[in-house]
Amino acid sequence: MTKVAILIASNFHEEETASPRDYLHKRGIASDIIAPERSPLSGKKGQLTMTPDLSIDQARPGDYAGLIIPGGGAPERLRLDRRVLEFIKTFWETGRPVAAICHGPQVLISADLLRGVQLTAYPGIRDDLVNAGANYVDVQVCIDGQLITSRRPDDLPAFNEALHRALTAGFLQTDEADLDGLAALELAINREKGANDFYSGVAEILDDSGVANKFRYLADVESEHFEQLSEFYRKISGGDSPRITESASEIGKARVSPGITSKEAVELAISAEGKAYDFYRNAAVKSKHDKVREMFEFLAAEEIEHKRLLLVDKASTEGGRGHFQWATHFDIPPGMEDLW
Repeated sequence: MTKVAILIASNFHEEETASPRDYLHKRGIASDIIAPERSPLSGKKGQLTMTPDLSIDQARPGDYAGLIIPGGGAPERLRLDRRVLEFIKTFWETGRPVAAICHGPQVLISADLLRGVQLTAYPGIRDDLVNAGANYVDVQVCIDGQLITSRRPDDLPAFNEALHRALTAGFLQTDEADLDGLAALELAINREKGANDFYSGVAEILDDSGVANKFRYLADVESEHFEQLSEFYRKISGGDSPRITESASEIGKARVSPGITSKEAVELAISAEGKAYDFYRNAAVKSKHDKVREMFEFLAAEEIEHKRLLLVDKASTEGGRGHFQWATHFDIPPGMEDLW
């Protein structure tokens, strides 16, 4: 059964904790209440007391499909606990959905996860979020890759629906969501090839050495993905090779013009990486096999990290590497066409 983790501490916001929990439970998704210790905790308004299912020392990030961080006064306490921050960082690297509402993003600030991220939250912490490198927007619900955020209890209906969709379907808007496993894998291979062509081509013509180096790094990563996915395709198809077509690529050689600017190249790349994240998350949600799901989650986490790498102009050696050991994905016997 799909299960999410809900992180709380004393003075948690009752409605922001109970509402998503109950909404998901009615739709067949279980939850564990997790806190620094397993002692009864009182809510912010004194209307609800909860005894955590697990302490943070007992909880394992890999056991959960999603993470919820309600608001209230709890985030101020959670952000001071190193164990909580390590749990959140480890979970974040999976690329799985993280949903934070109201003051919840305070914990993400302390975990140093918001550089290059777009989100919303309680307006009173807007400046803290911006100072942490985030782009604050005042909307009912904001979705940036794996991160789902809302401002206040009034936003809970939209917040709950967005989280449920992220856990069960993803946000892929096109007919690509209906592709079978092998067809989706072939499309992914084409897109990785197109991304490699684009990044390596742009790196050769840009005058901005910093951006060019970043694109060289990304080209190397996409090349690795292409080779690994191609080998995986051959194994599960019984030896067939994927078809490579330029039209199936999100970006490719055709998008690299001699006059392309750094800004244009970065904007194209950011858009493509965001779409790639949605594609891989959809594939991960649909997968019936643990290793296949882990592979697509790895790719989703890589793509959203690449998007943020481009957004915050980090050094080319930072970000987006090694969320999983790839070798585990290639133990699947040839001929297993049913990816999901």
